[in-house]
Amino acid sequence: MPTAAIIAIGSEMLGPVRVDTNSLKITALLESFAVPLVRKAIVGDSKGDLVAEIRFALQGAGILITTGGLGPTEDDLTREALAEALGMELERDEAIVEKLLARFAARGLEMPEVNKRQANVFPGQETLANDLGTAPGFHLEHDGKHIWVFPGVPRELEWMLETYLGPWLEQSSGGRSRYRRVLKIAGLTESGVEEMLKPYYDRRGGELLTILSSPGSVEIHLTSDGSEAEAARQIAQREKEILEIFGERVYGYDSDTLESVVGALLSQRGETLAVAESCTGGLLGSRITDVAGSSSYFLGGAICYTGEAKIAMAGVDPELIREHGQVSEQVAHALASGIRARFGTTWGVGITGIAGPGGGTPEKPVGTVHIAVSGPGVMKHRKISWASSRALVKWYSTQQALDLLRRCAIASQIEN
Repeated sequence: MPTAAIIAIGSEMLGPVRVDTNSLKITALLESFAVPLVRKAIVGDSKGDLVAEIRFALQGAGILITTGGLGPTEDDLTREALAEALGMELERDEAIVEKLLARFAARGLEMPEVNKRQANVFPGQETLANDLGTAPGFHLEHDGKHIWVFPGVPRELEWMLETYLGPWLEQSSGGRSRYRRVLKIAGLTESGVEEMLKPYYDRRGGELLTILSSPGSVEIHLTSDGSEAEAARQIAQREKEILEIFGERVYGYDSDTLESVVGALLSQRGETLAVAESCTGGLLGSRITDVAGSSSYFLGGAICYTGEAKIAMAGVDPELIREHGQVSEQVAHALASGIRARFGTTWGVGITGIAGPGGGTPEKPVGTVHIAVSGPGVMKHRKISWASSRALVKWYSTQQALDLLRRCAIASQIEN
């Protein structure tokens, strides 16, 4: 397959409010047919800039896909820019004009004259009907290259990708597709994952992997192009080698989340969970209940934001708070065991810390969080020091709590 380029058109996407999500949908479709994407661009509503980008993109790509700029207003310049860039002429298609008039009339409206611009087409090229909107798309062939022109309205674009571009790519690819396997790792930084992968790189002659990092999780993306059977064999072997390196640090695959993995583990074993949260303010419970069916294992939780709440809601001994402070290993243990006892669950999780931006001290700076898990014959603790924004400290803390619970549950299963 030839390489591809994408141009998203619209000045609004160059500002701080509107995000270009259309390119992501196009990229996903291209990848599913193993089409290498070599360039993405966002171009404002400037005909000159758009002409230049079209010409530049076609120098390095055999497929160009544009989205946006097909509306009826003066700043919708995609048709005109393409005509200039490719040396083509535009022509009014009266059949499209009639469809537009009928569409407006069906809604009891009179069509503005400016909408007739949407009936301008490229003679001799393929015009793509748009069943969900007023702007047709186009499939143009120019100097052996294919140019696909789509509207920018997301639902219209999605329909046209499914109706036109997807089938064309399937036919053009000759059965070749790209397959992806994502391994998700907890408890390591991106650089830590890279360091541990050195033996893998050495065995495979420096073969590179895609490594993506987010707070509390790192993803390793394995891809293979070809037939499904061929790609599955290649990916399975590479996955086996990676699992030998990371072991139980790999918590899930593809669309898995820590909360879904923990939920499946507890559900399979008929075990239950309760949580006591301080600095995370209910985020852990929210994430757990994001999983459908979580009521079968999650019995409830408490937001113990003050010392008094910790004492009243989770049964924390006031003496522990006086002696060690609310942000301490001892209080985290008491939260976990106390909430477990209150709800009568298999597992209890306690979190206490300083999310910031204020409240830190030299001994306990912002980002200091204590997490504890209490279970059958188990009491584990993890301290983190992760100075960041308040939102990220809270998120990272829940990631660490879920991972610690996962590891405790796995270890308990092995012992039993």
